[in-house]
Amino acid sequence: MSTTAFPYWIPRWTVWAFALAISLLAMILSPGKVQARDPAPPEAGHVRPLGAPAEDDVLTSHTWRELQKEMGLLFRSEIITYTVQPGDTLWSIARQFDLDIDTLRWCNPEIERNPDRIWVGQEILIPPRRGALHTVKPGETLESIAQKWGVAPEDIIYEPLNHLRRPYELTPGQRLFIPNGRKDLTRWLRKPSLAPGYDFAWPLVGVLTRGYSARHRALDIGTVYGAPVYAARDGVVIHAAWARTGYGYTVIISHGNGLVTLYSHLKGAWVHKGDRVKRGQLIGEAGSTGRSTGPHLHFEIRVNGQRVNPLDYLPPEP
Repeated sequence: MSTTAFPYWIPRWTVWAFALAISLLAMILSPGKVQARDPAPPEAGHVRPLGAPAEDDVLTSHTWRELQKEMGLLFRSEIITYTVQPGDTLWSIARQFDLDIDTLRWCNPEIERNPDRIWVGQEILIPPRRGALHTVKPGETLESIAQKWGVAPEDIIYEPLNHLRRPYELTPGQRLFIPNGRKDLTRWLRKPSLAPGYDFAWPLVGVLTRGYSARHRALDIGTVYGAPVYAARDGVVIHAAWARTGYGYTVIISHGNGLVTLYSHLKGAWVHKGDRVKRGQLIGEAGSTGRSTGPHLHFEIRVNGQRVNPLDYLPPEP
């Protein structure tokens, strides 16, 4: 007895996906599922696509279109362009294509820095699976690119979207898809000092983009998206949720004796209301939620309900 193997260049997941799709079609089109009547002659000017059901079948045209859409996503093997629609967010688009936020960020440089702000009509590149798009720079090699994205050179070489052939020479400007590539920008950001001799420690290391004033009773600290944010002092979390004031996702910590700190425009929080936190403990990640023009942390210190200048309570440097 002999067996016939699939050609080695066909990924195993493709075979499984094809078998799953065939099984799904078989169940939907079985006699117990579809009760098609003898079709009437088509009206003039109306042509039904080959294989598509009639409008009065149990398998409606709407269901057929939805099935075609799902099958298209299942077997998609190319990078497509998606136009942002009203009501879209980067999160909803990622869910629609079974991707994660970072994949969309790293395939679209214009939104990598500020993924919380997209607009209707904006075109976004959508890869068929998780990973990143990398544009080759002069002097780069497969090894250096692989190291940057945390993958093996073979992952890039054997990625079908890249069409690489021996001797694998790269050209500046060439675009490569890095399957499962991950870029951790936060590894270059050091943790701020605990500053034990001061009332508060800096919540992160960044660039002071806006200082304290009568019109802005806080500090804005610019940073990269996803940078870690730390508690400025021991305390209890009294708020960790979306704020309706334009602050976006916000964490508020009570430190006792009328002292409160506020951290807003976060990507998300690592703490919950009621949690006790220590000075220098990770509480969230910088983002650009709410009314914000880019990733940064809006940081406030309040004394007995009054917002005060944080620079009076912080060390000179983080």
